[in-house]
Amino acid sequence: MASAIDIDLVRDEDDALAPLVCRLSVNDPELVGHAAELSFLAEVEVKRRRGVDRSTTLHSEAFQVQGGETEFRIPAGKLRFYSYAGKHIGLRLLARVKVDDAFLFDTTVSEELLIRIGGKPRINRDADEIIEPGDVFRFFANLKAIPPQNQLITLGLAVVGGLVMLANALIGLHDQAVPEAATWLYSHYDSDGDSESPLVKALLGSGALGAGVWFLIRRQLRKYMKFHLAKLPARIERGLDYRVAELFGGRARVPLEAVTLRIVACNLECGQYREQRGSRTVTVSFQEPVRGVVLYEKTVDRIPARVPVADYFNERLRFDSMFAALYPPAMLGSSHGVQVRWEIQLLHPEFVDQELVGPTEGLAYKDFLGE
Repeated sequence: MASAIDIDLVRDEDDALAPLVCRLSVNDPELVGHAAELSFLAEVEVKRRRGVDRSTTLHSEAFQVQGGETEFRIPAGKLRFYSYAGKHIGLRLLARVKVDDAFLFDTTVSEELLIRIGGKPRINRDADEIIEPGDVFRFFANLKAIPPQNQLITLGLAVVGGLVMLANALIGLHDQAVPEAATWLYSHYDSDGDSESPLVKALLGSGALGAGVWFLIRRQLRKYMKFHLAKLPARIERGLDYRVAELFGGRARVPLEAVTLRIVACNLECGQYREQRGSRTVTVSFQEPVRGVVLYEKTVDRIPARVPVADYFNERLRFDSMFAALYPPAMLGSSHGVQVRWEIQLLHPEFVDQELVGPTEGLAYKDFLGE
């Protein structure tokens, strides 16, 4: 059966910055003269179980339906979105025409627009390992390297956190063994009246508490040095040189032995899914690293205490390999789409690693599209 309106989308595959030409051909003469709207919808499909998809309108134009063919030219800057099939999410762009020709059900026709960003190399390295390298450190050696007040905070967190976790687990064990009327904290039932294990609830609570305490302890263990981003250029661009030493700053309280500085980048596949937690349904956001690349890496045998760490990394760096390997940002809001992340990492064999997340607001979309 013929469509009431044919949508023909024409785009120069070799020029991602060229305007999109959209031609509409009307096959139903009864539509002529009606008000209509041409819109372009970006959609993010979450591939996880119980995924929460998202869509938004990037551009729309109102017009009146005419006989024959009507042509629209859409600037590429209005449609900074592309076709993408990732492990966790997919992106697609739809052209949609809606004609105001009925009281209840208007005539609506859609066509998918394939915008492919070619030339991206195959990447075999594990993006998780690049962005979150295994952090092996010696607790007591690291503890000695931080200021005395931070040593006390660290030990206090460890002792108090451990006691609270143990007490919570014992309460769960008690409540598991006694009738419902004699429980101290954890009921045998959820809010819907279904049976639940008090001990399991207590252990889950202790695990969450333990993760939080460990996060706070690691923050304290990083106090062996100051490590911060420098005042960066307004934009990180393709084809420009940047001096590594001018990207960050910092000094350590103690000598750093066999320390490695890395600058890395990756794409993040972002989305949300729903998860059942007892009687509650919660929405969980995720950011999964993909396509990780190492832009710079250098190991220094020894950096003395209280000297600028950046002085030992005077090489020049281009971000060209990041632009060549990664896909450009394409986000719908803050939760869905493809994002770019780049980091400066300081990796130490005995102390907790340091990391700085670089800004991405100034990255130009066109720099990811090739030379």
